[in-house]
Amino acid sequence: MTYFLLFLISFLISLAVVWLARFFGGKFQFFDLPKEDPQKIKIHQKPIPFLGGLAMFLAFSILFFALSCFYEFFDWKIGGILFAAFLIFFVGFFDDLKWKNYFVKPKIKLFFLILFSFLAALILTKAGIKIQFFESIIAGFILTFFYILALINVIDFQDGIDGLAGGMTTISLLGFIVIFLSGGNLLPFLISLILLGAVLGFLIFNFPPASIFMGDSGAYFLGFFLAVLAILFSKPCNILSIIGPILIIGLPIFDTAYVIVKRVLEKKSPIVGDRDHFYDVLHFKKGFSVKKTLLICYFIQVILVAGGLFFIYI
Repeated sequence: MTYFLLFLISFLISLAVVWLARFFGGKFQFFDLPKEDPQKIKIHQKPIPFLGGLAMFLAFSILFFALSCFYEFFDWKIGGILFAAFLIFFVGFFDDLKWKNYFVKPKIKLFFLILFSFLAALILTKAGIKIQFFESIIAGFILTFFYILALINVIDFQDGIDGLAGGMTTISLLGFIVIFLSGGNLLPFLISLILLGAVLGFLIFNFPPASIFMGDSGAYFLGFFLAVLAILFSKPCNILSIIGPILIIGLPIFDTAYVIVKRVLEKKSPIVGDRDHFYDVLHFKKGFSVKKTLLICYFIQVILVAGGLFFIYI
Protein backbone atom coordinates (compact mmCIF):
# COMPACT_ATOMS: atom_id res chain seq x y z
CA MET A 1 0.00 0.00 0.00
CA THR A 2 2.86 2.39 0.87
CA TYR A 3 4.55 1.69 -2.46
CA PHE A 4 1.31 2.24 -4.37
CA LEU A 5 0.82 5.55 -2.56
CA LEU A 6 4.35 6.60 -3.48
CA PHE A 7 3.68 5.75 -7.12
CA LEU A 8 0.37 7.64 -7.01
CA ILE A 9 1.99 10.74 -5.53
CA SER A 10 4.67 10.64 -8.24
CA PHE A 11 2.02 10.27 -10.93
CA LEU A 12 -0.11 13.15 -9.60
CA ILE A 13 2.88 15.47 -9.19
CA SER A 14 3.98 14.67 -12.73
CA LEU A 15 0.47 15.17 -14.07
CA ALA A 16 0.28 18.62 -12.50
CA VAL A 17 3.80 19.68 -13.49
CA VAL A 18 3.39 18.42 -17.08
CA TRP A 19 0.12 20.36 -17.37
CA LEU A 20 1.89 23.50 -16.17
CA ALA A 21 4.80 22.83 -18.55
CA ARG A 22 2.37 22.44 -21.44
CA PHE A 23 0.60 25.70 -20.49
CA PHE A 24 3.72 27.80 -19.99
CA GLY A 25 5.49 26.16 -22.92
CA GLY A 26 2.68 27.34 -25.16
CA LYS A 27 2.42 30.75 -23.49
CA PHE A 28 6.13 31.54 -23.88
CA GLN A 29 6.48 29.71 -27.21
CA PHE A 30 8.87 26.95 -26.20
CA PHE A 31 7.83 25.04 -29.30
CA ASP A 32 9.11 22.22 -31.45
CA LEU A 33 8.30 23.64 -34.87
CA PRO A 34 6.66 21.49 -37.60
CA LYS A 35 9.20 22.24 -40.29
CA GLU A 36 11.54 19.96 -42.16
CA ASP A 37 14.51 19.06 -40.01
CA PRO A 38 17.93 18.78 -41.73
CA GLN A 39 18.20 15.28 -40.22
CA LYS A 40 14.69 13.95 -40.66
CA ILE A 41 11.15 15.05 -41.44
CA LYS A 42 8.99 15.86 -38.45
CA ILE A 43 5.51 14.39 -38.53
CA HIS A 44 3.58 16.85 -36.33
CA GLN A 45 1.65 19.54 -38.15
CA LYS A 46 1.60 22.33 -35.55
CA PRO A 47 3.98 23.77 -32.93
CA ILE A 48 4.12 21.53 -29.83
CA PRO A 49 5.63 22.59 -26.47
CA PHE A 50 8.77 20.60 -25.65
CA LEU A 51 8.97 21.08 -21.87
CA GLY A 52 7.85 17.53 -20.99
CA GLY A 53 11.41 16.56 -20.09
CA LEU A 54 11.67 19.46 -17.64
CA ALA A 55 8.36 18.40 -16.07
CA MET A 56 9.48 14.76 -15.61
CA PHE A 57 12.83 15.85 -14.23
CA LEU A 58 11.19 18.15 -11.68
CA ALA A 59 8.50 15.65 -10.69
CA PHE A 60 11.03 12.88 -10.13
CA SER A 61 13.76 14.96 -8.48
CA ILE A 62 11.46 16.78 -6.04
CA LEU A 63 9.78 13.61 -4.81
CA PHE A 64 12.94 11.49 -4.72
CA PHE A 65 14.90 14.17 -2.85
CA ALA A 66 12.05 14.83 -0.41
CA LEU A 67 11.59 11.11 0.25
CA SER A 68 15.30 10.53 0.91
CA CYS A 69 15.46 13.49 3.31
CA PHE A 70 12.22 12.62 5.12
CA TYR A 71 13.33 9.04 5.78
CA GLU A 72 16.93 10.18 6.39
CA PHE A 73 18.61 7.94 3.84
CA PHE A 74 20.03 10.76 1.71
CA ASP A 75 23.72 10.06 1.16
CA TRP A 76 26.50 10.59 -1.37
CA LYS A 77 25.08 7.86 -3.58
CA ILE A 78 21.70 9.56 -3.93
CA GLY A 79 23.34 12.97 -4.23
CA GLY A 80 25.59 11.62 -6.97
CA ILE A 81 22.65 10.17 -8.89
CA LEU A 82 20.68 13.43 -8.74
CA PHE A 83 23.65 15.61 -9.71
CA ALA A 84 24.64 13.32 -12.59
CA ALA A 85 20.99 13.25 -13.73
CA PHE A 86 20.95 17.05 -13.70
CA LEU A 87 24.06 17.22 -15.91
CA ILE A 88 22.55 14.86 -18.48
CA PHE A 89 19.22 16.67 -18.35
CA PHE A 90 20.98 20.04 -18.73
CA VAL A 91 22.78 19.17 -21.96
CA GLY A 92 19.49 17.94 -23.45
CA PHE A 93 17.60 21.02 -22.24
CA PHE A 94 20.23 23.29 -23.77
CA ASP A 95 19.74 21.38 -27.02
CA ASP A 96 15.97 21.92 -26.79
CA LEU A 97 16.30 25.65 -26.12
CA LYS A 98 19.18 26.56 -28.41
CA TRP A 99 19.61 23.89 -31.07
CA LYS A 100 16.23 22.24 -31.58
CA ASN A 101 15.08 24.31 -34.54
CA TYR A 102 18.47 25.22 -35.97
CA PHE A 103 21.01 23.14 -37.82
CA VAL A 104 23.90 22.34 -35.53
CA LYS A 105 26.61 19.96 -36.68
CA PRO A 106 25.99 16.49 -35.20
CA LYS A 107 29.67 16.29 -34.23
CA ILE A 108 29.24 19.28 -31.90
CA LYS A 109 26.25 17.66 -30.19
CA LEU A 110 28.13 14.36 -29.94
CA PHE A 111 31.10 16.10 -28.33
CA PHE A 112 28.93 17.56 -25.56
CA LEU A 113 27.10 14.26 -25.08
CA ILE A 114 30.43 12.48 -24.64
CA LEU A 115 31.70 15.19 -22.27
CA PHE A 116 28.61 15.23 -20.05
CA SER A 117 28.31 11.44 -20.08
CA PHE A 118 31.94 11.26 -18.97
CA LEU A 119 31.27 13.71 -16.13
CA ALA A 120 28.12 11.83 -15.09
CA ALA A 121 30.00 8.51 -15.10
CA LEU A 122 32.78 10.07 -13.03
CA ILE A 123 30.29 11.37 -10.45
CA LEU A 124 28.49 8.02 -10.23
CA THR A 125 31.77 6.13 -9.86
CA LYS A 126 32.89 8.48 -7.08
CA ALA A 127 29.53 7.84 -5.40
CA GLY A 128 30.13 4.08 -5.58
CA ILE A 129 27.86 3.39 -8.55
CA LYS A 130 29.50 1.60 -11.47
CA ILE A 131 29.25 -1.59 -13.49
CA GLN A 132 30.23 -4.37 -11.09
CA PHE A 133 31.03 -7.03 -13.69
CA PHE A 134 34.77 -6.38 -13.51
CA GLU A 135 36.73 -5.86 -10.29
CA SER A 136 38.79 -3.10 -11.88
CA ILE A 137 37.56 0.39 -11.03
CA ILE A 138 38.82 1.70 -14.38
CA ALA A 139 36.98 -1.00 -16.34
CA GLY A 140 33.84 -0.34 -14.30
CA PHE A 141 34.10 3.40 -15.00
CA ILE A 142 34.59 2.86 -18.74
CA LEU A 143 31.54 0.58 -18.94
CA THR A 144 29.48 3.00 -16.84
CA PHE A 145 30.40 5.82 -19.21
CA PHE A 146 29.51 3.66 -22.21
CA TYR A 147 26.15 2.67 -20.69
CA ILE A 148 25.18 6.30 -20.09
CA LEU A 149 26.30 7.55 -23.51
CA ALA A 150 24.64 4.65 -25.30
CA LEU A 151 21.30 4.69 -23.50
CA ILE A 152 20.66 8.43 -23.64
CA ASN A 153 21.05 8.15 -27.41
CA VAL A 154 19.04 4.93 -27.59
CA ILE A 155 16.00 6.54 -25.97
CA ASP A 156 16.45 9.76 -27.94
CA PHE A 157 16.36 7.76 -31.19
CA GLN A 158 12.97 6.34 -30.15
CA ASP A 159 11.46 9.78 -29.62
CA GLY A 160 10.26 9.97 -33.21
CA ILE A 161 6.51 9.47 -32.83
CA ASP A 162 4.05 10.37 -30.11
CA GLY A 163 4.09 8.11 -27.07
CA LEU A 164 6.90 5.79 -28.18
CA ALA A 165 9.92 6.70 -26.03
CA GLY A 166 7.79 7.20 -22.94
CA GLY A 167 5.78 4.03 -23.52
CA MET A 168 8.84 1.86 -24.12
CA THR A 169 10.49 3.27 -20.99
CA THR A 170 7.32 2.55 -18.99
CA ILE A 171 7.38 -1.13 -19.99
CA SER A 172 11.09 -1.36 -19.14
CA LEU A 173 10.50 0.24 -15.74
CA LEU A 174 7.84 -2.37 -14.96
CA GLY A 175 10.45 -5.04 -15.65
CA PHE A 176 13.00 -3.35 -13.39
CA ILE A 177 10.39 -2.97 -10.64
CA VAL A 178 9.81 -6.73 -10.71
CA ILE A 179 13.49 -7.68 -10.44
CA PHE A 180 14.36 -5.09 -7.78
CA LEU A 181 11.28 -5.77 -5.67
CA SER A 182 11.84 -9.52 -5.74
CA GLY A 183 15.54 -9.00 -5.02
CA GLY A 184 14.91 -6.63 -2.12
CA ASN A 185 17.02 -3.84 -3.64
CA LEU A 186 15.31 -0.78 -2.18
CA LEU A 187 17.16 2.13 -3.84
CA PRO A 188 16.77 1.03 -7.50
CA PHE A 189 13.22 -0.14 -6.72
CA LEU A 190 12.28 3.33 -5.43
CA ILE A 191 13.95 4.95 -8.44
CA SER A 192 11.97 2.70 -10.79
CA LEU A 193 8.69 3.28 -8.98
CA ILE A 194 8.94 7.08 -8.74
CA LEU A 195 10.17 7.34 -12.32
CA LEU A 196 7.28 5.17 -13.50
CA GLY A 197 4.80 7.60 -11.98
CA ALA A 198 6.60 10.57 -13.54
CA VAL A 199 6.63 8.99 -17.01
CA LEU A 200 2.97 7.95 -16.88
CA GLY A 201 1.97 11.48 -15.85
CA PHE A 202 3.76 12.71 -18.97
CA LEU A 203 2.31 10.02 -21.23
CA ILE A 204 -1.24 11.21 -20.49
CA PHE A 205 -0.39 14.30 -22.55
CA ASN A 206 2.08 12.67 -24.95
CA PHE A 207 -0.03 9.77 -26.23
CA PRO A 208 -1.15 10.55 -29.81
CA PRO A 209 -2.12 13.15 -30.67
CA ALA A 210 0.52 14.60 -28.34
CA SER A 211 0.04 18.03 -26.78
CA ILE A 212 3.56 18.12 -25.32
CA PHE A 213 6.92 16.55 -26.20
CA MET A 214 9.66 15.35 -23.86
CA GLY A 215 12.40 16.93 -25.96
CA ASP A 216 15.99 15.79 -25.92
CA SER A 217 16.10 16.70 -22.22
CA GLY A 218 13.41 14.13 -21.44
CA ALA A 219 14.90 11.44 -23.65
CA TYR A 220 18.37 11.91 -22.15
CA PHE A 221 16.90 11.96 -18.64
CA LEU A 222 15.04 8.67 -19.17
CA GLY A 223 18.00 7.07 -20.92
CA PHE A 224 20.28 8.07 -18.05
CA PHE A 225 18.07 6.42 -15.44
CA LEU A 226 17.68 3.25 -17.47
CA ALA A 227 21.49 3.17 -17.51
CA VAL A 228 21.59 3.72 -13.74
CA LEU A 229 19.13 0.89 -13.13
CA ALA A 230 21.11 -1.47 -15.38
CA ILE A 231 24.30 -0.45 -13.55
CA LEU A 232 22.75 -1.02 -10.12
CA PHE A 233 21.64 -4.49 -11.20
CA SER A 234 25.11 -5.53 -12.37
CA LYS A 235 26.96 -8.14 -10.32
CA PRO A 236 30.62 -9.26 -10.32
CA CYS A 237 31.39 -11.79 -13.08
CA ASN A 238 27.67 -12.45 -13.66
CA ILE A 239 26.76 -12.37 -17.34
CA LEU A 240 23.05 -12.64 -16.49
CA SER A 241 23.25 -9.28 -14.76
CA ILE A 242 24.42 -7.75 -18.07
CA ILE A 243 22.21 -9.56 -20.59
CA GLY A 244 19.04 -9.35 -18.46
CA PRO A 245 18.86 -5.51 -18.39
CA ILE A 246 19.68 -5.36 -22.11
CA LEU A 247 16.54 -7.41 -22.80
CA ILE A 248 14.52 -5.38 -20.30
CA ILE A 249 15.50 -2.11 -21.97
CA GLY A 250 14.59 -4.05 -25.05
CA LEU A 251 13.55 -2.85 -28.49
CA PRO A 252 15.24 0.59 -28.32
CA ILE A 253 18.64 -1.11 -27.98
CA PHE A 254 18.10 -3.61 -30.81
CA ASP A 255 16.54 -1.01 -33.09
CA THR A 256 19.39 1.43 -32.52
CA ALA A 257 22.03 -1.26 -33.08
CA TYR A 258 20.36 -2.28 -36.35
CA VAL A 259 20.11 1.30 -37.62
CA ILE A 260 23.74 2.13 -36.76
CA VAL A 261 25.04 -1.02 -38.47
CA LYS A 262 22.86 -0.24 -41.52
CA ARG A 263 24.17 3.32 -41.73
CA VAL A 264 27.78 2.18 -41.45
CA LEU A 265 27.32 -0.47 -44.15
CA GLU A 266 25.75 2.16 -46.40
CA LYS A 267 28.70 4.46 -45.65
CA LYS A 268 26.52 7.00 -43.89
CA SER A 269 27.27 8.79 -40.65
CA PRO A 270 25.87 6.75 -37.73
CA ILE A 271 25.13 9.94 -35.77
CA VAL A 272 22.98 11.66 -38.41
CA GLY A 273 19.27 10.93 -38.00
CA ASP A 274 17.06 9.41 -40.69
CA ARG A 275 13.79 7.50 -41.02
CA ASP A 276 15.16 3.96 -40.96
CA HIS A 277 14.03 3.03 -37.47
CA PHE A 278 11.60 0.18 -36.92
CA TYR A 279 8.74 2.52 -36.09
CA ASP A 280 9.50 4.56 -39.21
CA VAL A 281 9.26 1.44 -41.37
CA LEU A 282 5.91 0.55 -39.84
CA HIS A 283 4.47 4.05 -40.12
CA PHE A 284 5.92 5.45 -43.34
CA LYS A 285 6.67 2.36 -45.42
CA LYS A 286 4.01 -0.08 -44.23
CA GLY A 287 1.34 2.56 -43.80
CA PHE A 288 0.35 1.74 -40.22
CA SER A 289 -1.23 4.53 -38.19
CA VAL A 290 0.73 6.01 -35.31
CA LYS A 291 -1.42 4.16 -32.77
CA LYS A 292 -1.05 0.80 -34.54
CA THR A 293 2.69 1.39 -34.79
CA LEU A 294 2.79 2.06 -31.05
CA LEU A 295 0.84 -1.10 -30.24
CA ILE A 296 3.19 -3.25 -32.34
CA CYS A 297 6.27 -1.69 -30.69
CA TYR A 298 4.73 -2.03 -27.24
CA PHE A 299 3.91 -5.68 -27.87
CA ILE A 300 7.47 -6.46 -28.95
CA GLN A 301 8.79 -4.56 -25.94
CA VAL A 302 6.60 -6.60 -23.58
CA ILE A 303 7.91 -9.83 -25.13
CA LEU A 304 11.52 -8.68 -24.72
CA VAL A 305 11.00 -7.57 -21.12
CA ALA A 306 9.29 -10.87 -20.30
CA GLY A 307 12.20 -12.66 -21.97
CA GLY A 308 14.65 -10.66 -19.86
CA LEU A 309 12.84 -11.59 -16.65
CA PHE A 310 12.71 -15.24 -17.71
CA PHE A 311 16.41 -15.15 -18.58
CA ILE A 312 17.31 -13.65 -15.19
CA TYR A 313 15.24 -16.01 -13.07
CA ILE A 314 16.03 -19.16 -15.01
